[in-house]
Amino acid sequence: MTQIMNSDKQGLNFEITSARISEETQKRHVIYTLQIRYVSGVDDLTPSVIERRYTQFQSLFDSLKRDFPSEMTDVAFPKKVLTGNFDNELISARSTAFEKVLRRIALESKLRTSKAMQKFLQEPELNEAKILFDEKRYDVAFEKFLSMFRLLNKIFSDRSPAVLMVLCRLIACCFESPILSNSVKWADLGLYRFDGVSDSDLLELYLPLLHASIKIYEANNKDAESLKSQLNTFQKQGMKDPGKSLLEVLNEVEAKLL
Repeated sequence: MTQIMNSDKQGLNFEITSARISEETQKRHVIYTLQIRYVSGVDDLTPSVIERRYTQFQSLFDSLKRDFPSEMTDVAFPKKVLTGNFDNELISARSTAFEKVLRRIALESKLRTSKAMQKFLQEPELNEAKILFDEKRYDVAFEKFLSMFRLLNKIFSDRSPAVLMVLCRLIACCFESPILSNSVKWADLGLYRFDGVSDSDLLELYLPLLHASIKIYEANNKDAESLKSQLNTFQKQGMKDPGKSLLEVLNEVEAKLL
């Protein structure tokens, strides 16, 4: 499993690279830029970057403290203050504390793969990408989902629910706009990743994924007969076809798992 270590060693690395004061809302707040890299012999050339507020770090900490008290007994979190929230020394101290919390989370499988961690890593971007998708801005939504997919791949296993569901959202974008760059590649990756999945909830996505992949193949002038044969075989074996789009089933599965 992945481990978090110093940046000069192999492993998963969380680093607060900067912080800025946002005045986009009525209440000023500090936004921390978090960079996530996975170093494996050579440096990660595609680090993931997300922005989070103090309250989002606190929500992560509080959820883990509640759900995994024994694993979080030795983890400290910076307290709220009434004044001085925008003091450089306080911001620096909080940045260091946030990094320590994330390091502890990454070292413990239960914490790293928790629903709270999944929510922390993707919720704001996921909500934004869903809105873009609903607005039929599939190319922009695709890029958002792609960034999330790359991030989650650094944290979770290839066939984890979090990774597979974001991958399916990428493929749903390709289904709606099959001429998106490398859409066939993403369909193929989705089918490959689902090979060997045994989770009954995730398996509900497989036939809708096949249907979507067939459309993507045909739109890109690629022979889809093997996929159609596979779909027919599964249906003859009694696998229930929900008769819904990949996105519809994905939303149902996500509601159960997250």
